[in-house]
Amino acid sequence: MDRVFDVIIVGAGPAGSSCAERAAELGLSTLVLEKAAFPRSKPCASGISARGLAALGFDIDTIVHDRVDTIRVDLGSGTVVRWRGDESVLATTTRRELDTLLARRAEAAGARVDFARRVRSVLVEGDTVRVDTGTGFVRSRFVVGADGPRSGVRRSAGLEPPRHGGGIYVRCFPDDPARLDPHRGTITFDLQAARRGYGWIFPKRDHLNVGVYSQRPLSGRLRRRLSAFLKRAGIDSWRLQGAYAFPIPVGTRTDGLASGRILLAGDAAGLADPITGEGICHAIASGRAAAEAVVEARDGGLSPEAIYRRRLISEVIPGVNAVRRAGNVCYAIGPRALAFVVRAPALRSALVRLGPWGRLGPEGGRLLVETP
Repeated sequence: MDRVFDVIIVGAGPAGSSCAERAAELGLSTLVLEKAAFPRSKPCASGISARGLAALGFDIDTIVHDRVDTIRVDLGSGTVVRWRGDESVLATTTRRELDTLLARRAEAAGARVDFARRVRSVLVEGDTVRVDTGTGFVRSRFVVGADGPRSGVRRSAGLEPPRHGGGIYVRCFPDDPARLDPHRGTITFDLQAARRGYGWIFPKRDHLNVGVYSQRPLSGRLRRRLSAFLKRAGIDSWRLQGAYAFPIPVGTRTDGLASGRILLAGDAAGLADPITGEGICHAIASGRAAAEAVVEARDGGLSPEAIYRRRLISEVIPGVNAVRRAGNVCYAIGPRALAFVVRAPALRSALVRLGPWGRLGPEGGRLLVETP
């Protein structure tokens, strides 16, 4: 009889590799199926928040491009808000480096990782799940779909997809490396750049990652907004690489997190912050929760779907939704109204609670407001 794994994980991004590492640590026979050959590039702004770094729980200094302690928010008309944290609020890297590191950790823990092996479909058959790879079938007791926002595992499970927004960015290389210096240690958000979204500038080792995020679906309009943002930031004359576009889930469905023996993690489960678009932190947390739910289900004879949904609703989704209401208010009233708020000293404390910095960094820091 063919081998039956305890768990097969589809996708070796942050959710999949975090799940695989934890599953192997817990003694589960673990197989990861990843359609790409690693190392590979992955469209993503690749900023890891302080919460994401804490979720990782290990040092990633070898792949960090820059550590950021200042968040700059441009509200237009000369009004800029700066939040300087007492500690780093974010580290920048690339998904090529991060995903390779996480996959290697999963292998070191004892998981088997098969690269360049695509999954066509998954099908629950009794107490096992059959996974069709196109070149044969493999079986497991449970499957974790960590295959991104357009998850094929999710489709195979018959679960409705979450609503998607989108991001688009370019890599900007200066003719003189000194032109990167003003951006070191700082990330910029520009609330004028997109409707119900923002533009971003993230410093990398030898370039800037400059993009636009919106809660609205990907379209040509977003690319035009990116071009306008690059021009306004004075970066459009740099050597540009891209553009790279990618969907971002902006509507988590608590009824779409699992189905029987199939669990979804990370973007496949719709676990991205609907205001900032951040997903890496929630991918790591949900991947590990999936592995632990499989062990609890196996050892206790319980429903993995119920265990996993309970874990996500209590531990992960509150973080996903932490600033949803306040962020939607900010998007609704727009940058001009926010600029008015920050010019009034009595209202600035409200901005601290409403802004993105509370989601990105640890407590403690200083708020500075620049006005015309």
